[in-house]
Amino acid sequence: MKKLKEYEEEVYKCSRCGLCQSVCPVYKASLNECAVSRGKFNILNGIIKGELSFTKRVKTYLDLCTGCNACKDFCPSNINAKEIFTAAKAEYYNICKISFTERILNSYTLFKLLLLCARIGLRLCRLFKLDKVVKYFEKYLIKTGYIGKRIVLFNSLAIKHFKPGYKKNEGKKAKTAIYFEGCFNKYINSETKDAVVQILADSDIEFVTKNFECCGVSYLNDGNLKKFTALINKNIKQLNTDFDYIVTDCASCEDVLKQYKDYSNDNKSAELSAKTISITELLKSVKFKTLKPLKVSVHKPCHDSYDFIEIVKNIEGIKFIQTEDFDKCCGFSGKFALQNQEISREISKQKAQNYINSATDFIITTCPACLLGLNQGLAEISCNNKPSAINLFVFIAKYCRPVKD
Repeated sequence: MKKLKEYEEEVYKCSRCGLCQSVCPVYKASLNECAVSRGKFNILNGIIKGELSFTKRVKTYLDLCTGCNACKDFCPSNINAKEIFTAAKAEYYNICKISFTERILNSYTLFKLLLLCARIGLRLCRLFKLDKVVKYFEKYLIKTGYIGKRIVLFNSLAIKHFKPGYKKNEGKKAKTAIYFEGCFNKYINSETKDAVVQILADSDIEFVTKNFECCGVSYLNDGNLKKFTALINKNIKQLNTDFDYIVTDCASCEDVLKQYKDYSNDNKSAELSAKTISITELLKSVKFKTLKPLKVSVHKPCHDSYDFIEIVKNIEGIKFIQTEDFDKCCGFSGKFALQNQEISREISKQKAQNYINSATDFIITTCPACLLGLNQGLAEISCNNKPSAINLFVFIAKYCRPVKD
C-alpha cells in the first residue's frame, strides 16, 4: 500500500468544489465540513506539507467516514478518498503513540470475547423465547427511548426467520468450495449459512468449512494494517487443501478477501483473492419462484455489485419496488457505528423511512452489517406495518422454491 506522501498529487487534485457534500451520508446527517472529502483533504494537505501534525483529533476527523466511497463515484477528478484516508490512518498508527483506551478498542482478543458473549446471550434469548417477547412488545419498547431501541436492535440478531430442513446430497461433487462463513455466521446467527447450504444442497459443489478468523474489514477501514495483515496470515494458513473457490455470503467479506493480495507477499494470498466469489455467482443461472405474492425492495451494500439485484428482480411472484436511495450507505459500517452513534442512527433512520414510505414487505440485502444498519433505522421509527430486513439467501430459502425446467 502507498504511503500518504505518495497520494500528494491526488490530494492536490481536489478542487474543493464541494460536490462530495451532496452524496456524503455523514455530512448530510451531521453538516460537519470535516465529514466530507474536501474537509479531510484540507487537513491532509497541511500534514503532507508539514504545516500540521497527526493528532488524535485528526484521526477522529478521518474516522468520520463510513467508507461507502460515494464521493469517488461523484468526484470530477475521480479521487479514491477511501484509499487515501486508509493510508492516512495507517500513518497515524505508525507515528503516533496509541493510548491505552485505543489499544483496548483495537484488541482482537477483546473483539472475539465480545462475540462469544453475544453468542451466549443470543442463544439464551432464543432458548427462553425472549426474542418473541421483545418482538411482541417492539413498538412499546421503541417509544421508551434509546435503551428500548437498542434492545430491539439486539433482538434483531436473535430472530431466526427459518430452520433448515434440507437433506444433503451425498453424491460425488465436481468442485470444492471453501466457505468463508464470517463472524456473523460463526458467532451471531448461522441462518444465512444454513440457508446457503439448503439452496445449494443439490448442486455439484462440495462445501468445506475452515476455522477462519475475521476477514479483518474493521482493521482495514481503521488503517490498523498491522492487525489486518496478522489476520491475513492466520486465514491463509487455513488454505491447506485444494479448492476451486472461496465463497462467502457477505458483501464486505468478499470485498476484503479480494484485497488480501494487496497487503500480503504470500503467494497464497493472491490465489485466495483470485478465487473469492460471492454465493450470488452460483445463483445467477437458477430461477426461483415465491410461495406467495410479495412486495420486495433491496438495499445495495457499498461493497456489493448490482448482480444480486438482478437475481431478486428475476424471482417470479414478487413485485419489485425500487426505493429512493436504495444504493446509498445504511450508516452502520462496523466501528463507525460505535464511534459515531448519533450520526449512524440518523443515517439509518433516513434509510428506513424510505422503505417504510414504499410500503414494501421485505428489504433484501447481502451484508450482515447492512442488516444491522437497516434494523437500527427501523428501530428508530415507531409505526405499524414496517418491512422486514432480510438476507437474500434466507429470503430465497424460506419464501422461494427453484423453478425446474
